[in-house]
Amino acid sequence: MIYMKTTVASFLLSCTCFLAIGSASLQEKSLNGRFEGTEPFWDMEIENNRVILHCINDKIIDTVQLSKKQTHTHTYAFKGRQIFGIIRESGKGGCTLDITEELNPSHEIYFSYKDKTYMGCGWLKEKEK
Repeated sequence: MIYMKTTVASFLLSCTCFLAIGSASLQEKSLNGRFEGTEPFWDMEIENNRVILHCINDKIIDTVQLSKKQTHTHTYAFKGRQIFGIIRESGKGGCTLDITEELNPSHEIYFSYKDKTYMGCGWLKEKEK
């Protein structure tokens, strides 16, 4: 329970800082990845910073902007017109949320959509634009 409260607090702080900074510190990176989660079930594909989110009966397509990557980590904050959140590398043990069918997910994602926070696992690859 303490871990979850810390994670949610970190999520909100990261997103607040990113939204306050705006696009001035965006990196010249492009993200690609696939994530999924449950309660309720959702899945997300990211290709060149274009997001396709399937959530219950909704399908949204959005383009996200990225924050500058944290030093010595692979953690990004992102925001679009309809969603915002963070993606972070899970570490040596992989994603510990264990809410995905992906084999060996390498990243965790926390995002907000329609005033609800979602979390899940998946993989992410970054490339220079």
